[in-house]
Amino acid sequence: MTASSLSILSWNVALLERSDSAPQLWSAEQTEAAIRETVLDLDPDVIVFQELPKLVPYIETHDMVRGNPRTHSGNLATLVRSELLEGRGPRISSVPGCALLTTMHGITIANVHLAPGKGPSAAAKRLDQMRAVKEASPTATLMIVGDTNSRVDEVRSMTELGLSTEPPPWPTWDSRRNHFRTDGPKFTAYFTRWFVAGGIEVDSTEVWTDPYRAGDVDFHLSDHYPMTVEFAF
Repeated sequence: MTASSLSILSWNVALLERSDSAPQLWSAEQTEAAIRETVLDLDPDVIVFQELPKLVPYIETHDMVRGNPRTHSGNLATLVRSELLEGRGPRISSVPGCALLTTMHGITIANVHLAPGKGPSAAAKRLDQMRAVKEASPTATLMIVGDTNSRVDEVRSMTELGLSTEPPPWPTWDSRRNHFRTDGPKFTAYFTRWFVAGGIEVDSTEVWTDPYRAGDVDFHLSDHYPMTVEFAF
């Protein structure tokens, strides 16, 4: 971390619900503790959570910004490494129903959870939300990251808003391998992803697909994989 480079972790945590593959008595409190453990291991500068059940996992190295807006499913929260906020209170704003914007050190990080669904009307709503997020940013230097719910064929229209992106190196949703809901549909997708503007250069993106182990049981803490991004601006 420097004044002009950051690492960010984006994770839709599925309302801290229990995976169908988890031990039978596994609780939301245990999921919260396991998420904390995972985040501390990855050690990002900024954490953006989606689908929180009005409960934000405690990460002792980070402070939560003053905003916890609701989306179509759960709440958003952004946590920033404590020393990055010393003496510099961030500017906080939101786009109702889909985004929490945090501006600090000349960059705006937009934590997003866009509208779900397939088909043209859902895609049009997501595009409108992305447009609103970009217009709401107080800085030209902008990182939009989170659960975009976007399909691959929607990305071009989003980049036409003046945004750049690259696909993650691995699907951030893979219900063929992640048996979070055993009766759900089986498919892969790149729902969690990033878009940037204003000269941001993304150095690396990682999708963390390894399961969590509790005793002799392996399972995933969410139906979405966490994703980390390292970037300079």
